[in-house]
Amino acid sequence: MSGLPPDDVLADYLAQELRPDANRAQGMLNVLASLRQGRRERWDVTGETWSLELNRARASIHSEVAIPGRSQDLPLEEFEDAIRSWLEFMELSRAH
Repeated sequence: MSGLPPDDVLADYLAQELRPDANRAQGMLNVLASLRQGRRERWDVTGETWSLELNRARASIHSEVAIPGRSQDLPLEEFEDAIRSWLEFMELSRAH
């Protein structure tokens, strides 16, 4: 087996770009809602270590500096579920 599992890309994106910041996660959920509701066709952003391309069907995460070439494509719904889970995790962590 070579390389890291693909889900490490998503986990690293969440930890490095959204960080443990509920406002960033909520902002991303707002962007995703705009895509689902047809107010946006796509959304692209280059972050500090990852770039993200969203359209109504898919999310594509690409490494900018960490390990060039690392990327992951996933259905938009799956990406949104991950963002919601990340937000819930942060809220639970603050409660304890």
